[in-house]
Amino acid sequence: MTGKIAAVGEPDIIEPLKMVGVDIFPVTKETVKEVLTSVVNQGYAVVLIGENSIEEIEDYFLKLSMRPMPSLVPIPGKGKSKNYAYKRLRELIKKAVGTDILKE
Repeated sequence: MTGKIAAVGEPDIIEPLKMVGVDIFPVTKETVKEVLTSVVNQGYAVVLIGENSIEEIEDYFLKLSMRPMPSLVPIPGKGKSKNYAYKRLRELIKKAVGTDILKE
């Protein structure tokens, strides 16, 4: 099975992903929800999204992440991390494995 990968977020965070074949979709705080909706509807298998962009649409992001496709993967942003990406990954692992293997 093959699928396309997209990255949504601040331009300086996602631009390097273009070099490895990821389709990039730069956003601003005002456009993140609209762009994410468009990307999801285009049939991407995996969507990487910057954690700073998730902050603006957290409820919507969580709603979309309940769908079987695409797989929404938060990635850390620039500056001080809010650990959203780590927390979300930890939740996904806990759900998949049945226990918190990243316990602090």
